[in-house]
Amino acid sequence: MSQALLPLKILTPMGIVYQADVQSFTVPSMQGPLMIEPGYTNVIVALNPAGVLKINKGGKKRFFAIYGGVLHVNRVNGCEIYTEEIIDGNDIDLARAIAKRDRNQDRISKHESGIDIKRAQINLAKALAKIDAKTLTEGGKR
Repeated sequence: MSQALLPLKILTPMGIVYQADVQSFTVPSMQGPLMIEPGYTNVIVALNPAGVLKINKGGKKRFFAIYGGVLHVNRVNGCEIYTEEIIDGNDIDLARAIAKRDRNQDRISKHESGIDIKRAQINLAKALAKIDAKTLTEGGKR
């Protein structure tokens, strides 16, 4: 018995960055993680400004750091994710992500004048998403 598949396409301003039929995927929605499986209802969902996209394809999982966007689920045409930026967990430099996390945590904790705290918080969230995606890609637990 074959398992139902769900067409998934991920688009950025640069074009299609991922396209495959998958068993399921989990997006970081504004309300928390949202798992989509075949048969899911038609919906449009706003994505968190920084999080991890988890894709289950053929029993194998892939993880991506994703920075905002919109998920459109259509039972007839499949699913599309529109985002400004997405990074495959395999392509993430963990040492650089950790350094970025530490740098922004330091900026936030010092509250120095001239530091854009909101920007530091956004950069911290992006670094944490990269760290999570890379850790999960390498088989670690989150």
